[in-house]
Amino acid sequence: MTFKVFGIGLSRTGTTTLNNVLNQWGWQTVHYPNEQQLWDPKSHGATDIPAALNFRELDLRFPGSKFVYTVRDKEQWLDSIVPYLERKRQWQQSQGQVNVRRMLYGDPFPNRDQASKAWDRHDADLRAWFGDRMLTIDIIAGESPQKLAQFLGVKTDMNKFPHLNELKK
Repeated sequence: MTFKVFGIGLSRTGTTTLNNVLNQWGWQTVHYPNEQQLWDPKSHGATDIPAALNFRELDLRFPGSKFVYTVRDKEQWLDSIVPYLERKRQWQQSQGQVNVRRMLYGDPFPNRDQASKAWDRHDADLRAWFGDRMLTIDIIAGESPQKLAQFLGVKTDMNKFPHLNELKK
């Protein structure tokens, strides 16, 4: 690959689907990378909140990289992310995962208000930093993979994103 691709959307915005499609198209990106994977100069990129939190540093360290901001309706996202993270209290988690969520939300298990403020802050920070240098795409609402393909310079017959990591909430 001639450039890296980073998915800088928040969890539950289609980051798993984005990662899968990037892998299909030849980028061996890592979904929810650890520190070593995120900063590996040989990697093809990464998706989810470890990349989202470090977008400035990734942009500076890896010039020419492409950044894809996955979004969805904010209220639907809040309806999904808050219960999802609450369920994670019962799961075995690495300290790294807990720390990443703490840095993003202020708490590893944010309430709706904390998550909403984190969304707004992240959105404003990305738009201020990248302007029109990033692609914003709503995979969940059914935007076409052709939009992503054009941004990356890929030819594909894919006309719908696959539904991956789908939960009721």
